[in-house]
Amino acid sequence: MRPPPSLRESPQYPVVAGTVLLAIGVTLAWWAKIDVSPLFETGMIRRGELWRLVTSILPHAGILHLAFNIYWLWVFGTLIEKIFGHLTTAVLILLFAVGSGAWEFALASGGVGLSGVGYGLFGLIWMLSRHDERFKDAIDARTVQLFVGWSFFCIVATVTHTMPVANIAHGAGAVLGILAGLTITLPENRAPLAAGLGAVLFLGLWGATAGRPRINLSGRAGYEEAQWGYDALLAKKNQEAVRWFRDAVSYQPKVAAFWYDLGVARQRSGNLREAFADYRKAAELGDAHAQYYLGMSYEAGGEGLPKDTGQALYWFRKLAEQGDADSLNNVAWEYATSTDPAIRNPAAALEYARKAVDLEKDHPNSNHLDTLAEALYVNDQPEDAVKMELQAVALAPSAEKSGFQKRLEKYQLALQTRKLQIDGK
Repeated sequence: MRPPPSLRESPQYPVVAGTVLLAIGVTLAWWAKIDVSPLFETGMIRRGELWRLVTSILPHAGILHLAFNIYWLWVFGTLIEKIFGHLTTAVLILLFAVGSGAWEFALASGGVGLSGVGYGLFGLIWMLSRHDERFKDAIDARTVQLFVGWSFFCIVATVTHTMPVANIAHGAGAVLGILAGLTITLPENRAPLAAGLGAVLFLGLWGATAGRPRINLSGRAGYEEAQWGYDALLAKKNQEAVRWFRDAVSYQPKVAAFWYDLGVARQRSGNLREAFADYRKAAELGDAHAQYYLGMSYEAGGEGLPKDTGQALYWFRKLAEQGDADSLNNVAWEYATSTDPAIRNPAAALEYARKAVDLEKDHPNSNHLDTLAEALYVNDQPEDAVKMELQAVALAPSAEKSGFQKRLEKYQLALQTRKLQIDGK
């Protein structure tokens, strides 16, 4: 195998040497806690920031990662730059960076480092060594075995969770390198080989952008977008939130919380029809917040949604089936306080309120105690209502005490009235 040039010859290889220096500089900056996040592969690629497919080759996760990659970039890249020139070398590095990065981001979570470029150059040199006399001694069997063996080791390390590796970038880079090498050295087949090379690159770019929600295999895609959507909601950037949550549900159509948050963003943006469709989707997937919201909305009507008692009861029942304290408490409150006789159900309100409080015996919730007090009151048990509300007032935060106190006075008045009625008899 042909030995690489010495470092003193770096000025003769400005493309490779420049890439090495950039990789070292960016990596050191990252390790020094300097923010280099604009260089990483993230969901912003689907917002048009395609440069991340290139810049993500610069940061490296560890010293061995960096050393391995820049060594092989120097070994292979300088040979390419010496024979094909600076411009062709730059184009090839960009091709391997974009192609390998695109496929890694399309199918997985994206990665960092020059590994995809390194495997691209390996595939290129391997093919050139077989078909071009200028590269006859550029690579030997041991190096081929090293790259193939290392690839399998990385796959095993990733599958066993020993070490996460951008295996897709390795494979995509190697394929692109092989196709590029064959395209250069086999002129009689150049057209179909170039077409294949273009197809691999195009499919990678499509997968990293428009097609990613359909083909991504990571299982975590969409969560980053959902977090950005939530941050946009907090910042009252509702249209931006809609865009991020639409991405999130396209990746994870079965995550109910994403549909609910999309509904919130659309409602705040004034798109009520689509917002309620999102709420219904979230509710059907089991989101308690969406079920409660739909129940109350159908109970009251308005905002483009008709009053529908049957639908309201349906969603309240689904909410009660959740079985957690908050869901049971919310249904109990609606059954206890509704002005619609078809929904008002004192007996069910008391049953659900007691279940909610029983679930939290070790850490009572003032709001749930307050609901139980109201349920006791509407079931004509003012004495127990007063006792329960006194507990709620004692536990309530200062901001909520006034509302609880007013209800306590209501229950005390009812108890006094009851005693007067008994004494009058």
